[in-house]
Parts: sequence; structure tokens; C-alpha cells
Amino acid sequence: MRPILQIVSLLALLALTLPSIIFLAGRMELDMVKWLMLLATIVWFVAATPWMWRDNSAEN
Repeated sequence: MRPILQIVSLLALLALTLPSIIFLAGRMELDMVKWLMLLATIVWFVAATPWMWRDNSAEN
């Protein structure tokens, strides 16, 4: 489960950067950029929280 969450969180981070680059290139409207970045932020928090806050001492 952890590798899947890591991949999803990395894809969400990519989705956070791409809209701003596309906007700067003049290919996307600002309102669409705001919605995509909001959605990517929510996905990142949901996907990254379980694997980043896991207690590593339990594995030892």
C-alpha cells in the first residue's frame, strides 16, 4: 500500500507544478489552474499523510 501512496503523492506534486507552467506558457486560464492546483493539493495531503507519518520504530 505504501508504494502506491508514494506514487500517487508524487503524481499529485507533478500536478501541482504543471498547471502553473502551462499557465505561464499561455495555454490555460487562471481559473482552471486554481481548480487543478486545489484538487492536486487535496490529493497530495490525502495520499502523503499515511506514509509520511508512519512510525518507523515499529518496524525494528
